[in-house]
Amino acid sequence: MENNGVSHEGVVQSINGSKVMVRMTVSSACAGCHAKSICGVADSRDKVVETLNTTTASYEVGEKVMVQMRQTLAAKAILICYLFPFIVLFASFCLMYLVSQHELLNVLVSFAATAIYFFFVWLFRKKIEKNVVFVISKIPQI
Repeated sequence: MENNGVSHEGVVQSINGSKVMVRMTVSSACAGCHAKSICGVADSRDKVVETLNTTTASYEVGEKVMVQMRQTLAAKAILICYLFPFIVLFASFCLMYLVSQHELLNVLVSFAATAIYFFFVWLFRKKIEKNVVFVISKIPQI
């Protein structure tokens, strides 16, 4: 598989035509740290994603596969989840600072604007999900 996106290893859970449900263990960056048992911050959880079988390969339930999301989609996710909310937060704070010197009010309005942004992301989640496609491929046998 090309290395042009975010990849995780997963296990096939179910198959329905060209749609394959895959369970993956998603870990935070801390999960690979040697001190994770001491720190307690390390986070890993199972996640089931719907993937597309775009190849002619056949998969079986329980088979290990690689799940990949294209890098352009990962960049869009970073924009939607991190950059745009930061811009909304910062811009609303700056605008409120020009209008009012009351700091608590500025912060509350900034948080409210950011919450409204995430509410709209939640409202349009189905439309956003249509753009996020996971693709699977077989893991090469060594």
